[in-house]
Amino acid sequence: MDNYFRIEEFIDGNLSEEETLKFKNELETNPILFSEFKMRMEVNNAIRDKNFTEFKDLLRTQFKQQSSPTSINFQKDILKTWHLAAASFALIVVVGGLWYILSNKPYSTERLVTKYYKPAKSILQYRSLELNSDDALKEAFNFYQQNDYVNALKYFNSLDNQITAKFYSGICYIELEQFDDALESFEFVINDKDNLFVEQAEWYLGLIYLMNNQKSQALVQFGKIAESSSYYAAQAKEILKYLN
Repeated sequence: MDNYFRIEEFIDGNLSEEETLKFKNELETNPILFSEFKMRMEVNNAIRDKNFTEFKDLLRTQFKQQSSPTSINFQKDILKTWHLAAASFALIVVVGGLWYILSNKPYSTERLVTKYYKPAKSILQYRSLELNSDDALKEAFNFYQQNDYVNALKYFNSLDNQITAKFYSGICYIELEQFDDALESFEFVINDKDNLFVEQAEWYLGLIYLMNNQKSQALVQFGKIAESSSYYAAQAKEILKYLN
């Protein structure tokens, strides 16, 4: 049975118990089927237009009626037409319904972290002259660039209260999901005040609150950033819209 009809029959509840179980199992192992099913469900959920429903039913009826070998091309054309219509309506929903989605379905903290969190880039290539005199920091960044955060952290922590090392140790702790230690590192940088990493540390502090599902603390932190002249002010405002 064609994927199109299997999906339709499943949605309409026309499959037997055995066929339903088989279909659900295949959804987990067949990425093509899952992709088509996902698109079909998104269109179903987003579009309630009666005319579109009637058009879909008409296509299904025509498709089922054309079962002879000589009608293969016609069937393919109908199926392509349905997929094109579905894709077109899906695009309209994505573009035109963005406001509705943001207003009625707030982002989870996990989705916000995925959207906004990125580990800070290494400064090794930008400040090589400065690092030549500090082998420990240089080694730390070598490991950091390889995403070897465990070994990078060993070298960063060997530098005690060096601001650059403190900031990047905070990133390492995030990557290792040691959030309390990360908070301590960033708070040290922020409290020092006189350094180039304060704005970044404040930003990552807010993201850690999201990672810990500490929404109230995140609101306060991103509120401070949004009201400041920070490089991250615009992004902080976006996050506040999602959280409120």
